[in-house]
Amino acid sequence: MITQLGYVGFAVTDLERWELVATKVVGLAVSARGDDGTLYLRMDEYHHRILVHPGDSDDISYIGWQVKGPAELVAMTERLRAAGVEVTPGTTEQIEVRKVRDLVRFEDPAGYAMEIFYGPLDRVHEPFVPARPMVGFKASEQGLGHVVLRVPDRDACERFYIDVLGLKLSDYGSGKLAFFHCNPRHHSLAIAPADQIPGPRRIIHIMLEALSLDDLGTAMDLCEQHGVPMLETLGKHPNDLMVSFYLETPSKFGIEYGFGGRDIDDATWEVRRYDKRDLWGHRRIAQPATAPTGHG
Repeated sequence: MITQLGYVGFAVTDLERWELVATKVVGLAVSARGDDGTLYLRMDEYHHRILVHPGDSDDISYIGWQVKGPAELVAMTERLRAAGVEVTPGTTEQIEVRKVRDLVRFEDPAGYAMEIFYGPLDRVHEPFVPARPMVGFKASEQGLGHVVLRVPDRDACERFYIDVLGLKLSDYGSGKLAFFHCNPRHHSLAIAPADQIPGPRRIIHIMLEALSLDDLGTAMDLCEQHGVPMLETLGKHPNDLMVSFYLETPSKFGIEYGFGGRDIDDATWEVRRYDKRDLWGHRRIAQPATAPTGHG
């Protein structure tokens, strides 16, 4: 079974601006650079969690889900194929770019490119050093954070993520948002109907969780210092109890910068439905041609 959200890849038009936002504001470290300029962004002992490739879409390119080892990769491949999903082995180049031992690729019902992998490159012998003064990020066994996606058929995607990928339902948000987890992090994935939260990108946002409330507050100050638009003010969600604000990436989707999210204990967890998006805050800040960030 899937153990965590391991990595995400984006294709972007402004690598230089992305690097500034990722390092000077968010605090991620540049672990390496590809021959084509790809940025490998690090937040914990993994070689990277985010790959930022040069490209034209300014959108998400792929999502990598981690399993424990080769036997689990085979089992997930067989499970996907039994459900009628076309699965292709990762190429030598893809495996090298991702810095993993092996991977397979497929598409979910919404057409998002998904990867399942094992054996990520671990740099625990080189402790993570943030690119600006801060404590660090809550990642490691809980993965990089979460990703929120627009989908054309939420119900079909919900069935796929639960019945085929084996994710567990966390809860439902306002409208038809659904949240899924694969470890104690409240959710590693959330989906929203495309017509509920319209926008120019397929992705709504990614969430990165700081280990200190001061790190979050400092990021807000640094947005102002570096001219990075804030999409939403500080607030708190009722389902994951995350205190967070939202900033706009150079690709015009959001990063939720959070602190203090709740963990799930599957032995006692009960699925709930929330009719309010926020306990407090998260007031949207008007931005020219900017889409709302979505819930959670």
